[in-house]
Amino acid sequence: MRAARVRATSPDGTPYGVPHHPAPSSAIEVHDDIPKPQVSQPDELLIQVKASTVIRDNLEWNELYPPNHALLGNDFAGIIVDRHQSVDEYNVGDHVYGMSHGNRGGMWAEYAVVTTEEAVHKPDHLSWEEAAALPLSAMTADQALFVHGGLELARSHPKSILITGASGGVGVYLVQFAVAAGHHVVAATSSRQRNEALLRSIGAHEVVEYTDFSTLHPFDLIVDVVGSQVLRDCWGVIKPDGTLISVDSTSWGFVDEHRRSDISVGKEGVRALFFIVEPSRQSMERISRHVLSGKIKGLVSKTVSLDDVRAAYESAHSRGIGQGKIVITP
Repeated sequence: MRAARVRATSPDGTPYGVPHHPAPSSAIEVHDDIPKPQVSQPDELLIQVKASTVIRDNLEWNELYPPNHALLGNDFAGIIVDRHQSVDEYNVGDHVYGMSHGNRGGMWAEYAVVTTEEAVHKPDHLSWEEAAALPLSAMTADQALFVHGGLELARSHPKSILITGASGGVGVYLVQFAVAAGHHVVAATSSRQRNEALLRSIGAHEVVEYTDFSTLHPFDLIVDVVGSQVLRDCWGVIKPDGTLISVDSTSWGFVDEHRRSDISVGKEGVRALFFIVEPSRQSMERISRHVLSGKIKGLVSKTVSLDDVRAAYESAHSRGIGQGKIVITP
């Protein structure tokens, strides 16, 4: 089987994947002789991968590195070619999409094993590329708002919500999902000139730059996708009983750090947390309903072959990809 994987060690023999020693993009290699995976557990499906995506910081996920090599790629869209005999909700030939768990990749390959919790049926009108571009980003947004943020459909009392990094890969779904649920959404971006038209087109009620925070009224819920100083500034515009969530990958310890540095003084009642998205059929089914209603679709910046994954990863890691995901077709 043809697949991409990451060398286990650096040229001097130091293992990759240990804390503070991720593999460089030069360690990504494409091989033609990787063993084809097989289903072995009651909830498993074998899929022919039709498309996957590049995740900007994937090489920094230490949990992906087994003793010999790391397999990258978590988003997927593909065709079921085998299933465990106990699986009855899927058939061979079904078209599915979703995201594998963060502790195992493997979607940069011709075939991969996924679980029934990780896959849902793909809407027919989505291309393979559009379908693969959705799961990780859209599920992060869905879980931030409706699982960890406790958001519900607004009826008589819409909430005020601030989204930072609103024009990015996760931010655009945060904006769309919160607006679709009936809440008032303020989209924060580094440049109104560059991003306001996009953010207005997907439903944002207001668009601000990060330098405008001092003019804002406090919010019931803030979801941060930027981290660093922008996340620190969010404490100044969250209600004393509000919820502050960060999904920025570098912000995992922000709650303790900010409490120690007194940034959050006077905001002891704020519910603050960081989380990492997990596969969820329930989340993916909600996303599919949005897709079928025409409210969202996967955004693709470009499509490349498996031979070009190294350059594609470097492009994504430098944030030089424009709007949408880089999609890999094995």
